[in-house]
Parts: sequence; C-alpha cells; structure tokens
Amino acid sequence: MFGFFKKKKKAESSFSITPTPNGLDDTYLFDFKNLQSGFNSSGNGVFMTQMDPMVPMGMGTVSGTPGDHTSANPSADSLTPPKRISIKPIHVLEELEKIPTPWSLINLDDKITILKEKEKLITQHYAKREVTALIERLQNRKKYTDPENKKFFDSYQNTTDEAIDKLLKKYDLVMKTSDIFVPEFPDDAVLAMKNYTDFSMKICDKKPVFYVIAEESKFRKAYEKRDPILLAQSPFGFYWQILGAWDKEMLLLHEL
Repeated sequence: MFGFFKKKKKAESSFSITPTPNGLDDTYLFDFKNLQSGFNSSGNGVFMTQMDPMVPMGMGTVSGTPGDHTSANPSADSLTPPKRISIKPIHVLEELEKIPTPWSLINLDDKITILKEKEKLITQHYAKREVTALIERLQNRKKYTDPENKKFFDSYQNTTDEAIDKLLKKYDLVMKTSDIFVPEFPDDAVLAMKNYTDFSMKICDKKPVFYVIAEESKFRKAYEKRDPILLAQSPFGFYWQILGAWDKEMLLLHEL
C-alpha cells in the first residue's frame, strides 16, 4: 500500500538545490546518471557489476545474443522506433519496477580494499572517478546499520537505471535533473528533499542528486503546472530511491 500525504500548497526551497550536471562539485555525491565515460549508453560503468556483485544483474551489461546476426540487415519497419504512449508520470508509477535493497554488508572491507588497489591502476579520468565514487558509496554502507539511518532509507523503495529506461521507452516521458521543477514543488516534496539531504549529509557530508521523470513538454514550459516523479540517487550504491509523485495533489510515497 502507498503511504500518501496529500497537500496542495507549494513552497520555496530553503536548502541548496542540485546545480546543473556539469556544475556539480565535491559537496555533492557523484552523479552516476551523467557519467560521460562512454562505457555504455545508460551511464552505468562496467565496474558496477564487476566490483560490486550486490548491484542488480543486468546493470552495466551489453545486450544481445552472441552469434545472433538477425539484425545485420534490419528492415525499414525495425528502424522506426515504436510510438511512445502519452501519459502523466503518476499514472505509470506502479509500472516502475521496484527492487529490494541491492547490496549487503558481506565482505564489505574486502571489496573496498580491492577497489582501492584497482583505483591506483586506473589512469583514465572518468573510469577513475567512477571507481572512487563506488568506494565512497561502499564506505557509506558502514553507517547504514545505525537504526535511525536504516529506518529512514528503508522507508523508500528502490529502482534502477534499467527499470527507468524501460519505462521511458514505453511512455512519452523523460528524465532530467530536478532544478527547473523546484520553485513549484509542493511542501511535501521540498520536505522530502530536505530530509533526504539531511540524512545524506549525516552519512557522508555530501548532498544527494535529485532527478524527476516528467512529460518532455513540461521541461520547456516554465510557468505551466508540472507533475513529476521525484527520485534521489542513493548514497549506498548506483541506484535510485523513489521519493514521491504528484498530480493535482502531492502524493508522497514514503512507504510504497
């Protein structure tokens, strides 16, 4: 069942909002969505599955079946992408795949030690950044067992880049940073972002990165009401936590 907190009132944010992807500094967690490493199109690097087996399988992998040459000469119809369905984000929230917490504390120190050794061997800038960021998120997990931290982060459900990409291919929706939406966010959305920021700062003294899923036209119409799904990048791994969604009223999904 969804735990809904309904409000119509909007509020201005009283805390620092995530800047543009290129403007992120060391006060923010590494933004894995905008990683420009070229490892793959989803923004997930190869290190995620190789170095952290607790991340869901399928992330950071290459699709396709070895020896399958059926797509060598695609037909004209196959080159035409299927028309995506127009819909409001809140109406497809149930279809956004949810996953259990995708990691554990087993052999955590061993994983960190191996990653640090591999970090020393990497010279490519973006690859090194990703490994460094993964080390940081592994180290953050040591504070997860604090009862207050565990209770807070467990209250939100998780999803992955893979699940989000699947949703965006089916529906006429896009995913971008939250900045343009913040001025009109309702009170509950601002509070959710503030609380998530506070707990992230408690964990690692860094602010989280927020994104929204919305209709593409909503990003272009600055003064029109927009109704997105609000997501945060977890401080414990390269995956997402779903903070809320709203239409005419705020539907804060504190417990999905």
